[in-house]
Amino acid sequence: MTTGRPRWAGVAIRLLPPGLVTLVVGATYLVVDAGPGRVGGAGGAAAVATVVASALALPTYGWGRRIAERLDGGRGADYRLLAQLAALPPPPTRGVTDLETIVTAVGRGLGAGVCTLTLRRPGLRDRVQTWTRPGADVTETRLEVPLRYGGEVVGTLAVDRVTVAGTQAERRKLLDVVADSLGVVLQATRSRTELERQLRAALAHAAEIATARRRGVAEADSERRRIERDLHDGAQHHLVTLSLSLGLVEHEVGTGRLDEARVGLARLAAQTDAVEELLSRTTRGMTSQALTDDGLVAALRAEFAQDDPPVDLQACAVGELPPEVAAAVYFCVLEAVNNARKHAPGAAVRVRLAVERDRLSFAVQDDGPGWYPEAAATSPGRGLRNVSSRMAAVGGEVTVRSAPGHGTTMEGVVPLPEPAPAPAAVGVPARPELLDQVRAVLRSARETYHGTPYADRLHAFARFLEEPLRIAVIGSVGAPAAELAAALAAVPWPGVRFLAVEGPEAPGRTPEAAADAYVVVADGARPRDGDCFSGLRGRVRPTHAVGVLVGDGPAPELHRLCQAVAGVRPGVATGHRPGEGVDLAAVRHLVGSRLVARAGALKARTVLSALETLVGGASSGVDVRPLLYRLEEIRSGAHELAELDLLDAMCAGDLAVTDAQRRSAQRLLGADGVHDWARLGCAPGAGPAELVRAAQEQMAEWQRTAAHPASSATTRHVAGCLVRTCERLLSSVTRAG
Repeated sequence: MTTGRPRWAGVAIRLLPPGLVTLVVGATYLVVDAGPGRVGGAGGAAAVATVVASALALPTYGWGRRIAERLDGGRGADYRLLAQLAALPPPPTRGVTDLETIVTAVGRGLGAGVCTLTLRRPGLRDRVQTWTRPGADVTETRLEVPLRYGGEVVGTLAVDRVTVAGTQAERRKLLDVVADSLGVVLQATRSRTELERQLRAALAHAAEIATARRRGVAEADSERRRIERDLHDGAQHHLVTLSLSLGLVEHEVGTGRLDEARVGLARLAAQTDAVEELLSRTTRGMTSQALTDDGLVAALRAEFAQDDPPVDLQACAVGELPPEVAAAVYFCVLEAVNNARKHAPGAAVRVRLAVERDRLSFAVQDDGPGWYPEAAATSPGRGLRNVSSRMAAVGGEVTVRSAPGHGTTMEGVVPLPEPAPAPAAVGVPARPELLDQVRAVLRSARETYHGTPYADRLHAFARFLEEPLRIAVIGSVGAPAAELAAALAAVPWPGVRFLAVEGPEAPGRTPEAAADAYVVVADGARPRDGDCFSGLRGRVRPTHAVGVLVGDGPAPELHRLCQAVAGVRPGVATGHRPGEGVDLAAVRHLVGSRLVARAGALKARTVLSALETLVGGASSGVDVRPLLYRLEEIRSGAHELAELDLLDAMCAGDLAVTDAQRRSAQRLLGADGVHDWARLGCAPGAGPAELVRAAQEQMAEWQRTAAHPASSATTRHVAGCLVRTCERLLSSVTRAG
């Protein structure tokens, strides 16, 4: 904003308040000190002058500020700063000024050394933007004010200091005014972010719909072209020939050549049969919409609903069938019922369907006059031949029993295919195939690095993979880590070894020096000691650790570090007091259900991480691309590792999902225990039917979440992984039942 005022005028206006204070205070001091009637001599006069001058300092500064503001056009520091914010140009591609520009203008306008603007985004990680003045002496003391919009806190503004001219109260007021003006700006930024996210989700959903529609149109078009081609190349030729033959017979009849006409008619009958057979082949495989949507039994009931007399349909244990089997049986039953209506009008018709072990059987029986089955071989009709062809196409067979006066019964049997192998059970413990894959890639790595300095480390990796699960018990100062390790080791734990670690330091990062899992012990009577575990964050993953709190007291760092925490009474961890079994039962349960049950997956994950670090950082001149590809293949194919990674991210708060989704996902991923009933939120004694129902409900819920157009990419990734978890749980429960 240009005012035409010389630059020195602005400097003079800013110096007016302190200059006026100096002038008035100095003059007052001199007048009082040198005036007549000194009080108490020279020393007393100086004291009185100091008191009077001090009393006038603050009012004089306020008068000077008001005069300076009038000279400056009546605008204070708050007006100037707000004017600067309003004058910020918006980016050309967005309608809202970005946070970096805003925080820079606010920091400079307030005269701060450091200015931090935090934007709160529900369901997402907060966005933080910081500006630092070059060469500023940054202090730890911060002034923080909330930024509100419509009564809701949408962010915070924090500065280390405010150095604009004015009193402390005026500076605080300036900070509040700026905070009030920024609330609407942050709300606009939040709205823009949410709209962009929804737009991306809607576009992705629209793309999926368009792809599905194109696929459906292409399949329908392909089927239409096939029918058109078959009709053009086959039926059209036969129909043209049939038309010509019919014209020839008509000419022969018209000229009195009846013998030739009779031969032509016989030829026409054969040609008609050929056309019928061709059309039957062309339309074979078409089915009804009801059969596709509702299944075999429902489609037949709908077909027979208007029949008079009604058809008696009974079905026993007929569930979901392969589409080709359902279509074949559907058309065969319709053909049999139509034949009964045609040859035995008014007769009662009964249809029976049943699934017995690995086959589907059906029977159609009528109370008509019956007939001799031997006549079927010479019958000109094609009904029975069509039924036989359909059954043969799906590997089935059909038989017909009939006798004069005893009605007709057609029976068919279709073998059902073997059910597809179910996915492997979810890691309780981890699938042996995962450990076998890790062993195989270790063998390849040892062959690749044979004769190099890395060979010994790879040998140690292989030895570590075969050792028992190593659980380190880590304690803060005064916590009974060694005693707890001894108490846990006193219980038989096949394939597990407990290690007591002095001080809150995790073992080394390499497998030969690291533990597979951790029990972190904190003393509730010394809550500040929990801070010593902060160094373990990033080194100990939540899925690899459980916590033990001795006594009562807050332990926030312990809860942040571990996926679950159990409490024990002080003094019972040594195992020498009568009640220790009750207290340590919860600890043993956590160790067993959260760590020992995942032994294979935890050990495989530790070795894979160390091997990836070695292969990625080794400089031995060998081609490591096959090893890197194999490691990536193992990680992408092992769902146990994907679950551990996702649960770690959930526990650390790295994924932007709602609280309800986070809790449901953590339970499915095994945060409450890796048994099927624990993952599905059921009671320990839940039966297979209840577990199957819970798994189906969870899978349907996460499928809806993944398909929702407003779900973010993170939410869709989480939902996709959890749908696969539900599928594996459903398979495990079904096999166990």
